[in-house]
Amino acid sequence: MNWIEFGWISIGFIAQALFSARFLLQWILSEKAKRSLMPIHFWYFSIAAAILLLAYAVHRRDPVISAGQLLGLAIYLRNIQFIHSEKISAKKLLWFLSWLALSIPAIYTGYWLGPDSAKQPLLLDNFWTTFGFIGQSLFTSRFFVQWWASERAQKSITPTLFWYLSLTGSLMLLTYAINMKDPVIIFGQAFGVIIYTRNLMLIHKSAH
Repeated sequence: MNWIEFGWISIGFIAQALFSARFLLQWILSEKAKRSLMPIHFWYFSIAAAILLLAYAVHRRDPVISAGQLLGLAIYLRNIQFIHSEKISAKKLLWFLSWLALSIPAIYTGYWLGPDSAKQPLLLDNFWTTFGFIGQSLFTSRFFVQWWASERAQKSITPTLFWYLSLTGSLMLLTYAINMKDPVIIFGQAFGVIIYTRNLMLIHKSAH
């Protein structure tokens, strides 16, 4: 492994560390409150992590993870708009321009940075790519469920289905990452499974 690839692996792990930190913070606050909470910091950590992981995934030519981060980034930005709706107008044009301003540099950097980057083949395998996209679709759909619920309520809320989709999608992506031998994604999804399971436990505990 050369220094450039080591740098990209480091970026990937930093992204996963940020993703893990958002749920660790969410977990701690939820444990203190004895119920599942979603603090604003969760979304800021998510945005930063998605930008880094998008660049990493594009560099690796991984269509599954790249697509997931593009969709995720859009939803994280929309939730920030809902939370700050009293301070700024939650205009969809502003949201779209913000998404473009953050995603395009990440894609460009991931695609071109590194002498061997342009020579890397697209990671496609009929079965595992399909499996990965199904897992990523479930994993990303959790935020579409959360987004839809928030759009209807005009505030950021997290329905229980969010956590079920998180757990199912994460287990599938963990299996996909193991097959792809991607330590960055393996680390992130393995940690996520623990957090999602605990949130479901807290939700069911508070309901009784």
